[in-house]
Amino acid sequence: MDQENKHLVNIPSSFYSFKEEGPFQHCVECDRFLLDESCDYVIEKAIRNYPDYKASDVIFDYAICMDCAMEIQKGLSAESMRKIQEFMQDHLHQNMTMREPAADPDSYTEHCLVSNRPVAECEEFQIFAYCRGNKVNLQMPPYMISGQVLDQISELLSPETRDELDGFFNKHFAPDPSLMEPTPRLVLI
Repeated sequence: MDQENKHLVNIPSSFYSFKEEGPFQHCVECDRFLLDESCDYVIEKAIRNYPDYKASDVIFDYAICMDCAMEIQKGLSAESMRKIQEFMQDHLHQNMTMREPAADPDSYTEHCLVSNRPVAECEEFQIFAYCRGNKVNLQMPPYMISGQVLDQISELLSPETRDELDGFFNKHFAPDPSLMEPTPRLVLI
């Protein structure tokens, strides 16, 4: 394995498209082919656990190329970006230093990156992975954020940023209305 690619490992099935039942192949925004080895992109999946039934369900999932993700981020308010960065800096330092390097990408999503809460104790959570082609990039390891932390982050958003993210969500997903109560889940690009 050459030095440049030693941090790239196969994408685990937990980051596969729910709809396609396999790896994401196209950017949700521009339809760019993602499995080209030079394409960097992000996968985001929102999941709801049903502990009484020992089951879970995907609320939404998508992959977006980095060019489109950066373009969408330009539409977010500077105030929201600053507040999110401050929140993450305040809450991530301790958990980031506690994370051990691992070859299994799924091991990074077993606990919330911010609260360290186990995934099994989360009613809702979102997982994220930075990928290149058909690989996960472990230089930026996958992570999980619990629904409670997402709610805290959501409170930091300006109305303009909330509108921008809601617009992205509404453009790409046609969710069951019961999933939208009281408001859509936070999409973090």
